[in-house]
Amino acid sequence: MPKSSIDVIGLAFEHARKQLFEPFRSGQWGRLALLALATGEMSSGGGCNSGFKALSSLPSRLPSSTQNFVAPGDVWSGLGFDPAVLVSMVVVAVVGLLVLGLVWLYISSVSRFLLFESVLRRNCELSESWGRWQGQGLRYFGWQLALSIIGLGIAGVLFVPLLLPVLMALLRNHERPGPGLFLALLPMILVFAVFSVIMALIRVLTKDFVVPIMAVEKVGVIEGWRRLLGMMKSEKGSYAGYVGMKIVLAIGASVVFGIVAAIVAVIALIPIGILVVPVVLLVRGGQSLSVVTITLVIVVGTILLSGLLYLISLVCVPVAVFFPAYAMYFFAERYPALHAQLYPQAPAAPPPPFGSPPLPELS
Repeated sequence: MPKSSIDVIGLAFEHARKQLFEPFRSGQWGRLALLALATGEMSSGGGCNSGFKALSSLPSRLPSSTQNFVAPGDVWSGLGFDPAVLVSMVVVAVVGLLVLGLVWLYISSVSRFLLFESVLRRNCELSESWGRWQGQGLRYFGWQLALSIIGLGIAGVLFVPLLLPVLMALLRNHERPGPGLFLALLPMILVFAVFSVIMALIRVLTKDFVVPIMAVEKVGVIEGWRRLLGMMKSEKGSYAGYVGMKIVLAIGASVVFGIVAAIVAVIALIPIGILVVPVVLLVRGGQSLSVVTITLVIVVGTILLSGLLYLISLVCVPVAVFFPAYAMYFFAERYPALHAQLYPQAPAAPPPPFGSPPLPELS
């Protein structure tokens, strides 16, 4: 009988321990951190989200309606900005973020197969594996892009027509949101929550079970889903238990690694804050910032943020290894092709050479 989602927890822990610490290899740890950052697997259990929340935990104060209102044009003029230049920078930033998002989605799609192979083989190699998985990664990229577009389209059709009238009424009447607005939006919030859970479940099942089918049998996403649904028909309860147990494990990971990641993020923010303070003082002192200066600040800030994210991903490498291993050991009990690769049999002893002399008799 296949092992349950509880039975394989110990196997996944042991797998992660052996891969990461027997022996400890700093190079492999660093490469796994890159894959964790690329795939988002370091926060698949929620364990390292607290580190990112620490970045936005600085106190802020929003202006109330009783404070003096300053027109946006006056603010930018006081800083020495041309509004036309500002609009151009915003357009370039939006287009750039869109392009970077697509590039990251492609890298994430290929990296998902690299992470699967790294956990399966207990060895992480990037350059050797990248070319081997580009084809399957491109298929997965197309799936993720299509799923995102469909999800946004459905969300837009369902919620925008309902939300826009409420927002327009608030803007016309200059009212603050109150309990009445929340009660009016409650049905829509519940529908949106159900829709979000369904989309998240599709993504989890795809990366945990469809990707292994694609990697082992070299099939596409649709064919992988067809085979997965065939396996799930006879074990709906087992797969539901897997999802529930993964949520429980995610809560545990969020407590343990979330605290550690938050501490690392706060410590790393100290030198970053020392670099940011002079820029803030210049702006508050009335110094005008040129486009070149702003661009330089953005570039330096991006580099520092990337370094901070990589530092957090280093802390969360055990999460990035454990959760794929957990999915792998659970699925291998129901997918013989993966079981054969996860538990390779030792090669049989070679037969004795032809014509070899017989063994001596025991006296």
